[in-house]
Amino acid sequence: MDSVTARNDGAAASPLELRVGDTLDTLRTFRVSILAPLLMGLIMLFDSWDSIAIAYVMPSLSKEWGLHPAMMGALISSGYIGQFMGAVLLGSLAERYGRMPVFISSVVVMAVLALACTVAPGPEALLVIRFIQGLAIGGALPVSITYINELAPTLTRGRYFMIFQWLCMSGYAAASLSSTVIIPTLGWRWLIGLGGIPLLLLPIVMLTLPESPRWLARTGRAARVPGALAKLGGKLPPEDVALATAQSQNIAAPQAQEPARIPISALFAARQRRSTIILMSIWFTVAFTNFGLTTWAPSIFVTVYNIPLADALRYAALTPILFLIATPFIGATMDKFGRRPYAITGCLAAGSALVLLALFRFDTPVLVALVVIGTLGSSLSSFIQWPYTAESYPTHLRAVGMGVCSSMARAASMLTPLFVGVILNTGAAIALVYSAFAAFAFGAASLWIFATQETARRKLETI
Repeated sequence: MDSVTARNDGAAASPLELRVGDTLDTLRTFRVSILAPLLMGLIMLFDSWDSIAIAYVMPSLSKEWGLHPAMMGALISSGYIGQFMGAVLLGSLAERYGRMPVFISSVVVMAVLALACTVAPGPEALLVIRFIQGLAIGGALPVSITYINELAPTLTRGRYFMIFQWLCMSGYAAASLSSTVIIPTLGWRWLIGLGGIPLLLLPIVMLTLPESPRWLARTGRAARVPGALAKLGGKLPPEDVALATAQSQNIAAPQAQEPARIPISALFAARQRRSTIILMSIWFTVAFTNFGLTTWAPSIFVTVYNIPLADALRYAALTPILFLIATPFIGATMDKFGRRPYAITGCLAAGSALVLLALFRFDTPVLVALVVIGTLGSSLSSFIQWPYTAESYPTHLRAVGMGVCSSMARAASMLTPLFVGVILNTGAAIALVYSAFAAFAFGAASLWIFATQETARRKLETI
């Protein structure tokens, strides 16, 4: 059995892994403390930008190309279908070949195809480009989450991760606000084309950030660990690496270089099965509620409550703005108070607001407030489940686990539009939509309460 396979059997962390973890916990260098989350977060801002930009250019596309509703839906869904597949496939590759090669390749494809979208001659070509781009977008996110989580210091992991995550998720608000200026003045192609900006940032990543030292240690690549730590400003004596590797793996170094093969089935082995099923369920239920409210709120305001379109768009914009204001506080305190209390509170608040919407008819101010609470509450759980999921898997399964779990959110994002659309098209009461969203929110709350453990302030190797 080679060393990679030996370390993939679910065994406890080796002495080398523990040494690497301790070293990362003590690093306070610029590259670790600021550059890594800032740079990776800025790049992934354009992941969320690319994901949502199609929604804002659709009115222009529809007019320019004379699109019928079926093609409009296909253009939107093609990207999410690609994201669903990419999240699963590229997570597995990141376990085998490392975080950095997969991340860099995904971002290159994502950015180049953003530029390719600007010269698409028609809807068919754009649909194909969006699907392939979706593969890269879906893969880049879980791999980047995994990488940042593996650099983060134990005691402040939530606050550290918040910097990266806040930048990632701000892409939705940035695209929304920018569309009001860019599309009228420059056209829809510019809004999508700005997704190519990460190509300018990738050289900095390649020059300054190494492969994850935790991944190198877990997969037996002891010879590369000192260099990776040195690039981050840390130091692990070569003799300690050799000694720890020999003690923990009892195998010659040359045999430790075979790529790891991590099948998705490893997530459902006895040691991980329960955790994987719970996390996948949380990702799906939360995303179903959150994505449904986010994408359908403006249309529901207009078609069900007869609110003017301009007002509906302003009301819908309240949520991402409030979210960006609230998340720094949550990120700064989740290490002290834990992950679970915030996620549970968010799901319960969302479910309660949605139940009220289902049971009663309100004036516009209260209606908007309850929709905002429902969306913010589910967004809060979504915010927490990123670091929580990464913390819940051992190093050799972290990227593939993040990929599979995040693919559940992509699946929910594909199903929610169909679900809401069918209900509204049949003329059923809007209360049915709110009731379904409430059920998913309370379901997620139950999972958080009864089926999860706290991960704050615990070393990754001990969770």
